[in-house]
Amino acid sequence: MTTASFAAFSLLKRPAVLGLVTALTATLAACGSTPAPAGAARTFENDGQGAPWTAAPSQTIRALSITDGDNTLSSQTWTAATNGWGPIEKNKSNAGSTAGDGQTLALNGKTYTTGFGTHANSSMTFSTGGKCATFTSDIGLDDEVGSQGSVVFQVYADGAKLYDSGTMTGSSATKSVNVNISGKQELKLVVTDAGDGNNYDHADWANAVLHTCSGTTITTQSFGGPITITKGGTYTGNWESTDPNVPVITIKTSEPVIIQNSTLRGRGNLVAGFRNRVTLRNNKGYVLNPNVYGKIFGRFANLEEAYNITIENNYFEHGTGIYLRAFYGDPSKGEGIRIRNNQLRNIDGRQSNGAGGYNGQRTIAQAVLFNTIQKVANVDISWNEIINTPGNSYPEENINLYMSSGTASSPMRVHDNYIQGAYNADPATNATYPGGGILLGDGQASDPSLMGHARVYNNQIVSTSNHGLGIAGGVDNQIYNNRVISSGRLPDGRPIAAQNVGLYVWDPYDLGKKSPPMFANNVMRDNFVMWTKVKSDGTTTTNPWWVPDCGLNNTICSGNVNGGTATLDTEKQEYQRWLSKLTTANVNVGPQ
Repeated sequence: MTTASFAAFSLLKRPAVLGLVTALTATLAACGSTPAPAGAARTFENDGQGAPWTAAPSQTIRALSITDGDNTLSSQTWTAATNGWGPIEKNKSNAGSTAGDGQTLALNGKTYTTGFGTHANSSMTFSTGGKCATFTSDIGLDDEVGSQGSVVFQVYADGAKLYDSGTMTGSSATKSVNVNISGKQELKLVVTDAGDGNNYDHADWANAVLHTCSGTTITTQSFGGPITITKGGTYTGNWESTDPNVPVITIKTSEPVIIQNSTLRGRGNLVAGFRNRVTLRNNKGYVLNPNVYGKIFGRFANLEEAYNITIENNYFEHGTGIYLRAFYGDPSKGEGIRIRNNQLRNIDGRQSNGAGGYNGQRTIAQAVLFNTIQKVANVDISWNEIINTPGNSYPEENINLYMSSGTASSPMRVHDNYIQGAYNADPATNATYPGGGILLGDGQASDPSLMGHARVYNNQIVSTSNHGLGIAGGVDNQIYNNRVISSGRLPDGRPIAAQNVGLYVWDPYDLGKKSPPMFANNVMRDNFVMWTKVKSDGTTTTNPWWVPDCGLNNTICSGNVNGGTATLDTEKQEYQRWLSKLTTANVNVGPQ
């Protein structure tokens, strides 16, 4: 075709093209105003990016109004809920990030009139009060995402996992959940992103029903407080503080105080006290954003110069951990410190921006921080499950025995804990981060009896970025028989920029040169390590340990095993190992 002929052809066709554009524009406009039919796969711009959602906290613990027989769960009110992209939709699919934009729930061509449309990562918690026998639901990725997406559905009752779907994709067959919840007080429905990011993770709990329920309506229970305890005794209730400067519970007595079977919620510390004898047992604690610019989240427990502390079988979420400073108890009377069988989630040292978010700054925060707990016997930190997720947390070390020590005859024991996650605010790009799993010998002292005499053993450390286990000082600190695992990747597969080393033994302050030496007779032995670093070109290398000060003042490093390259699947297997370990040992973590 000649140029002249081509020009003539173009002119002849132009009106037809214009008509096509006009028709296409009209069609697109119609698409914007008319929902696609249920079951039709759709495209969602920026799916899963930003727009996380948390249900506004209520002034009451909303229990279910249950009638005889079967009860549709979507007609009930949750006590807490979060969603990965926009709000959870009741009786509709999740669809986009705007409230009310969902469509009819559809799984593999079957439509449902009731249920929940969620988006990973999501959770819903309901107070069932032990009134129902069974929970059932059909589950899967909504047909609106076609074959895309990958999620895991999980069901918990009173903190124990009852069901795990395994990874499901948009191509998976619908599965049905049927679990026994007889006598259970709380039901929690969770959807995770299966470790590969949450794009198109539109997860449906379709036809979710509570079966064989009693006809008693559970009374809605209000939050009271904050409260101050001035007399020993056992206290049970539901308390909150909306003032970040006022703890939910303040203890002002040295008489034994037991706080149990309670729910605590506050914008500052949950429990605070000075020179107390305190037991916290079977509680649930939620630390909220303080909503004051520059202020950090409160602590689960802030106890100073205590005489006796037991913290066991609690669930604590989104605070700056358990902080203990100094100890005045009498070990000969059995007084000591026992932190065991707790579930801690998302330790967060980020500062508030005053509007529900963060200002880009942070303060050091640990899941468990000892500060000058020195020459103290009867210390046990064991069987705790600590999990931090990227983007929702910012801890330093998860456990740090700062300037603290046991005794030669009764060393501090840190054992059989599961610790997963230690990340900065932007773990994929920010390579500056000193945090990790467990650190001994932090700080400087002039007396060898003030830092050391600790035993760290049989713990599982997973994906804690800068380090898994470390000895930075002290005398007679021993770390042995632990498992330290990291793939060097975030759950969505991106490399961790601050990924460093599995084990380290290093005297950064030259404490070993002091007289007497403050770095001596330490041990790092028989640990199993799989610590992987991902290079910029995507290739991997292992960095199991860095031990420049082994040999210093009789410090010993021996028998540690490099297990090779870890993957995200290796990390998932480690959590299953933990669950099996709990079953074998007949140990329950969290509220009972």
